Amino acid sequence: MTTHRITLANGWIAEFAEQGEFRMGAISWNLHLRGPEQQAIRYFETQIVLVNDEDGEQAQNAISLSEDGVYGYLGNGMSHGWVIDFSRGMIAPHRVTISHYHHAYDEYISLLEQPAYKRMREYISVIGRTVYLTFPFTRDEDFPKVWNEYLVIRRRQLDELYFRN
Repeated sequence: MTTHRITLANGWIAEFAEQGEFRMGAISWNLHLRGPEQQAIRYFETQIVLVNDEDGEQAQNAISLSEDGVYGYLGNGMSHGWVIDFSRGMIAPHRVTISHYHHAYDEYISLLEQPAYKRMREYISVIGRTVYLTFPFTRDEDFPKVWNEYLVIRRRQLDELYFRN
């Protein structure tokens, strides 16, 4: 499999690995993040973060850092944006696409949103932009559970908003 290895200015290594075709003509890439002192952020190892990046151009531009290298912004061509706190090994979603299928109505909706959870409000400066976070930074190992809690609540809200009679 093909990989694109990038050393970030803060000493972390971002390795994008090809995962194969997930849809006709669409090759997925995940992300392995390793820190200089054996730290790791593993959540993105099971996620599609890039699509069709054979030449590595998307990988080169996928992560922007704050001036001090503490924060990073992972953006991709799929309209997702994540803020990474490299110093604490934490992540927070900034822009994500939420998809929901309602079996009873046999309908599917998908929307791009800024997730808001637990009354979180924080500004993060990443080179060239200020990011307004409304989702708490969560430790990498705890993130899948917290993210799933949010998705359960959000899908219930979507049921009530879009599928209620």
